Amino acid sequence: MVDLIPPPDPRALLPPLLACLPTAFVSPQPPPALLSLLSPILRQRVQILSSVAASPTDSWLRLLCWDAGQAERLQELVDGASFEPHPVSGEIELPDELPVRYNRMDEETLRSRVIVPEYSLQVLYLWCPDDQEGGGPAWRVAELLPQEGDVGEEPAWVASIGDANVHQKENLLEDALKATESDQHAADEKEAEDGEDDDYWAQYDATPDRTPAVKTPAPKPVSSLQQSETDYFSRYGDVQPALDNHDPEEEQPELGPSSLNGDMLAKLLQRQFSGGETDQTDQTADAPATNGNHGGLSHPRPSSISSGSSDAVARLEQEAENQSSYEVGVKQHIGSSIKGLFRLAKATGISRSDFQSLVKTELELLNVSDE
Repeated sequence: MVDLIPPPDPRALLPPLLACLPTAFVSPQPPPALLSLLSPILRQRVQILSSVAASPTDSWLRLLCWDAGQAERLQELVDGASFEPHPVSGEIELPDELPVRYNRMDEETLRSRVIVPEYSLQVLYLWCPDDQEGGGPAWRVAELLPQEGDVGEEPAWVASIGDANVHQKENLLEDALKATESDQHAADEKEAEDGEDDDYWAQYDATPDRTPAVKTPAPKPVSSLQQSETDYFSRYGDVQPALDNHDPEEEQPELGPSSLNGDMLAKLLQRQFSGGETDQTDQTADAPATNGNHGGLSHPRPSSISSGSSDAVARLEQEAENQSSYEVGVKQHIGSSIKGLFRLAKATGISRSDFQSLVKTELELLNVSDE
């Protein structure tokens, strides 16, 4: 049930208030009649602050205004005014017309304003439905303000309580619409920022993949019907991992002339690629050209050895040389094969420890087979 709020009667509310104002210059404490005219909040303010005033000359009149600058102006206006009561009625005379304006701030706060142009004052009243200390529900003084110039028609103040209620609902609707627009604008801005972020990161997704070095691409999987398993996995021997830009194991220095044993490794590889073996005479003839001035370096032989013994010793040395070169080539081939198998294992996701374990197992199986 909505309680009916009666409009304030300025002729009943203003005279008691105006009669208390001149006492502010003769007493540091407000009169008891004034406290019952004030709203609960303003009453508490005047009671507490007037009792703890720093100086006896501080007037409680300033406490009726919440703004310090306007409070000083209020005291000046009251000090210069003359509140003479009527000789017959004993009350302060008021003009015939005292218009009242209303303003509802929320569902529980309804204010009214009365302007007293003779004293350049305006009084703000607050409807207090539960003010038992002040004597029950009534209009109480919320603030006393100086009137500076012509107040005029302000949009927040309307002519009736009904208009104040309608105006308050319109303000609520307008505030809700503004809040909705603000939320929508914030959501649009956030969506736009997210879209810019998506476009930014999409540039990286659209960038084609590149490997640090030009390597042979990994072959596409083929079925066992098209290619044997051995041929398929053998193609991974030349695959360079994408994240490994530099593999020192792949760097094999070119074979150059050797001065240690007659350039035997170069000659061995040359015989393997040419498909034939050079005779002993060509090797002996090529040795000086390959080794330059070092061709004269050879194993010393006793002068007493016969020519037949010299030929036998030369053949044995040549066989030992060939055997040594074959052994070096075989070892290099085994090392290259192990490296290729390790790269294949690494490309397929097998770790180094698993690869070492696998090789160790195979070597142990070889021992078993030999036994």
